[in-house]
Amino acid sequence: MRCSLAALVSSLLLLLVSVGCQTEPNDVTVATAEPIVRMSPGVAGLGMSLTMELRGVNTQWSPGNLSLNMGEEIVVLGVTVNGPNHASADIQILETATLGFRDVTMEFLAADDSPISFTLAGDEGFLVEPGGISITPNRARLGETLQVQVTGYNTILQDGSTWADFGEGIFVNWVIVEDATNATVSVSVDQRADPGHHDVVVFNGPTGYTLMDGFFVDRSAVCVEIDPGFGNQGEVLPFVVRGCDTHFDSSGDHDTLVDLGTSICINEYWPDCQDTVEPGGVVSVDGPTLAQGTMQISNGAAPGFYDVRAYTVLREDFDENGSMDPGEFTILEEVILHDGFEVREVPIDCNDNPGVSFGFSVSRNIDNDSCNIQESVSASAVFFTPLDPPCGSPPMDPVFPFDIDYVRNPPAGNPDCPSPRTCDAGPYVYLVSDQNTITLERQINSFTGEVAYRPSTALTLDDYKFGFVAYDLIADGSDDPNQIPAFTQEDALFTLPSDFELLEPQFCENFTHDPHEDLYLRWTPAQTYDVAGLSASWSTTDEEEVAWMVITLPWDDGEHFWPSASLSSVPEGGGYFSFGAGVGEPKWFFDFGDGPVGVENQGSSGLSYRGFMLLQSAEEEPETPE
Repeated sequence: MRCSLAALVSSLLLLLVSVGCQTEPNDVTVATAEPIVRMSPGVAGLGMSLTMELRGVNTQWSPGNLSLNMGEEIVVLGVTVNGPNHASADIQILETATLGFRDVTMEFLAADDSPISFTLAGDEGFLVEPGGISITPNRARLGETLQVQVTGYNTILQDGSTWADFGEGIFVNWVIVEDATNATVSVSVDQRADPGHHDVVVFNGPTGYTLMDGFFVDRSAVCVEIDPGFGNQGEVLPFVVRGCDTHFDSSGDHDTLVDLGTSICINEYWPDCQDTVEPGGVVSVDGPTLAQGTMQISNGAAPGFYDVRAYTVLREDFDENGSMDPGEFTILEEVILHDGFEVREVPIDCNDNPGVSFGFSVSRNIDNDSCNIQESVSASAVFFTPLDPPCGSPPMDPVFPFDIDYVRNPPAGNPDCPSPRTCDAGPYVYLVSDQNTITLERQINSFTGEVAYRPSTALTLDDYKFGFVAYDLIADGSDDPNQIPAFTQEDALFTLPSDFELLEPQFCENFTHDPHEDLYLRWTPAQTYDVAGLSASWSTTDEEEVAWMVITLPWDDGEHFWPSASLSSVPEGGGYFSFGAGVGEPKWFFDFGDGPVGVENQGSSGLSYRGFMLLQSAEEEPETPE
């Protein structure tokens, strides 16, 4: 207690002494901090006109008191002050400007109206390069997906060789090159990307065009999330998509769609799931930030993470034909959650619904330059579980022989389908006849793990026994009870009754035919009646990438006139001719001892010729004046 009282008295005495003493005040000097200015972009090419953004620290810019000097070869067209720390300048770089860095001098007034001159010198200045790019728009929000127009100056952009990089956290979805100086780039800003400026680089092979600080990511965000965030192979799953600051809409001509790729169908069925014009499926909208639907995950979907894309469209009748055709829409909003959904693997059971794709055939390709025939003999077998839901191009309508001609528009390209999961049938599979045995060895793709059976050594024509020879399909069987057991399928495949030769015409040396004339075909009869079919086709694509195929099914009597009415109904140009015969193979199911299981199986066996043909109308000879 005495110690506390003594301390209190001492404190009071010190306080009294302090109050009673007077000290001289210290002089205080306020200094203006050095300004810091960042230019964006800080690089451009010869002849470019652009708007450069200026962001300052320790600046007090106001309209009319900021000027910019970049040297005689860069003309400053005007400066706009947007705030004390933000301004923009429109500049024009002369075609004859010297390459390299040049100093940038800014003059403005401080808070006390004293003049300040500030210079970005050396490699902190502005860089002039031979070529350059500009982009619009040059900013986006977190989570936003948009299309950026790229304009090049002294560039050589090329479709297939040009790509773009917008920095970490900004995904480039695709690049379309319109010409040497113009391209469109689809970018998605990840919801976790760093806000601020990002460098943009457009590559054309080894050449890169850089736009430093060319793209700005704003801190405001638009985002989506999906619940649940994972599913299993083969599962049918209801889901909910929630957005932040999104504008989901299903009113009037608006629709909101969700797309997780062609391995996951959204509220749709095969073949709509492979649609590339309108990817994904329309979902039910419960509000601008809430939508729901049902997904069917393919049993062949690769395990891993998938992007979740939600986009809202306005359907419009662009061609004014009175209906909304596929692809007639404008995307109003698009948001992508990268790696937002996980597909988990389910163990395969090849005894449940197995199938096998197998064949034994001869191919003869006619070399266009030398007219020599390049012959190959192939045999293979792949055991699989069929895709669910199905995937691929719908089958064409069946036709019935013989002596008919028709035109088709087969689907162009190959659908983006997952690969069916393959099965193991042991180390070897055999095609066995009374004349020979074809041994197919198990081969495992080290990257995908897919199992296929092929000959370990190349086959020759001596291995293919003409004469409608029957082959059994025999497998050793796997030791794994979930894979294919040992089995024998008798008379699973038959060879062609006879070898044959295509005699006329010779489809080489850019063989050209006038489509307004019949095309005469001649061959040695293949004896296909009753057991096999014979066909010829010519396929091409037009300027709009639409596929065309003209087909004829002739009698197997050694000659056929392909009518001009068919040939003249398809676009002229170069295409591939095919002539061949195939056996009508038997159909069968696996039986592992408990009755038929799996899908219907049918092998393939035949012989085909392939060569080039140009359909081109003959030039009319000019009339001779009398």
